Amino acid sequence: MEISDRILNLLEKKTYGLSIEEISGILSINRTTTSKYLLVLESRRKISVRILGKAKLHYPRSVKL
Repeated sequence: MEISDRILNLLEKKTYGLSIEEISGILSINRTTTSKYLLVLESRRKISVRILGKAKLHYPRSVKL
């Protein structure tokens, strides 16, 4: 399974929003790699991002913010 698919599957299971650090820790992926994949997914409108202080929380597009 490709990294982007793994990230999307995780976000669909955890619909309360996850930070880059949480996603990289759960999937055992480097934080920088995770960040790059999240930017691509956001640009493709597959995920939504909500900024909360210093943290960015990532959600599947199906979740209303």
